[in-house]
Formats: sequence, structure tokens, C-alpha cells
Amino acid sequence: MKKKARGKEWGEGALDEALKRIGDKRAPMEAIIAAIGDGIRILDPDFRILYENEVHRDLLGDHSGEYCYQAYQGRNSVCEHCPVDISFQDGEIHTMERAVQTGNGQRYIEITSSLLKDSEGRVIAGIEVVRDVTERKRLEDEREMLINDLREALAKIKTLKGLIPVCAWCRKVRDDKGYWEELEQYIREHTDADFTHGICPECLKKVTGERNEHFDEEGRG
Repeated sequence: MKKKARGKEWGEGALDEALKRIGDKRAPMEAIIAAIGDGIRILDPDFRILYENEVHRDLLGDHSGEYCYQAYQGRNSVCEHCPVDISFQDGEIHTMERAVQTGNGQRYIEITSSLLKDSEGRVIAGIEVVRDVTERKRLEDEREMLINDLREALAKIKTLKGLIPVCAWCRKVRDDKGYWEELEQYIREHTDADFTHGICPECLKKVTGERNEHFDEEGRG
């Protein structure tokens, strides 16, 4: 606890010094930062945490005075592709997503980094806006799983394409191996369709007509 208190005191003192260099007062700055709904942390050029707002502390814990790479990733050096490190190098704004372990389990955060400069344009600190995107990440993963499921389902659907060779006399179909088979069997093998059997009106007339003729001939005989 004493170490944590000393780290926090150091961070607050370093932040005061940084704010003095840009000619601002702490109270107005904190009021603005506190009003932002995202987590905010301010780092010195050595990646030591100078300040964290309440949202940031609630999300990732209180790590004022610690090196960010040690506090959040348990590393001994700056993380690869660290956005604020890149901002320190090129002066631009950078955004990235990262998975971190918290007291509430693994969370996904979006980090946007920029630089804090004094009145003469010299870089004195880096600012990171930290947004919890765990829910968005979960929805994106679910959507991706759904898309993959749909792709697999579509891949399993059997379809008939191109010209199908059918005998004009017996209506059998020639398959890819050159064998002739019944039309119904061919369709069953190449689609998910099946058949039920009935009789159309025209055939019914023919059948009943043939039966009547048969009965008439038997009667005359």
C-alpha cells in the first residue's frame, strides 16, 4: 500500500509539473477529463503513468506511478506496436485494440494515443484514450461465427448446374461416369429433393379410359 501511495503521489507531482509547463491548472484539466466517458491515462516519455481518470481506474485498476507495460502486460519493456510509443516517434494519432487481463477477466480495449505538448511545441507526455470494446468484440465474433456457419451450410447445399443429358425416349439421365439411371434417382443424388408420387389429370383419364376399354372387351367376350 505504501508503494502504491508513493507511486500515486509521484504521478500527481509529475502531472502537476507537466501541466505547469503547458500553462494549465490541474483543476480545469481534471474537470474536463472526468467528464469524458472513456478511460484516460497520461504517460511520461518513459511510459510511466502520470495520471488515470476514474473510468480508467475502474476498468483497469489504479496503476499511477507504474510503467504501463509492467502494469497491464507484465512486461519489462515497451509492448510491440504500442500506440503511444508510435505517437512519440512520429507525432501522429494512433488507434489499436488489445486484450488485457483485469479483475473481471479478459477485456478488449481500444486505445487511441496522442501527444501533450508545452507552449513551445515540445512533447512532455502522451495521452491515451481507453475504451472498453469487449461487448462490441463479442458481437463481432458472434457475427463472424454466424457468417461461417452460413457459408458451411451453403457449401453443403447440392445444386444442379449446366446441361443434363436426358434420353429422349426413356427419360433416363446419364451421370458423370457415363451410366444411365432413372431421373428420380439422379435428382436424389445431386440435390436435397425427394419425390412423392401421384397421378396427373391427363394420365388419370388415360388410365381410366384404358380400364373401361378393358372391361368392355371382357364383357363382349
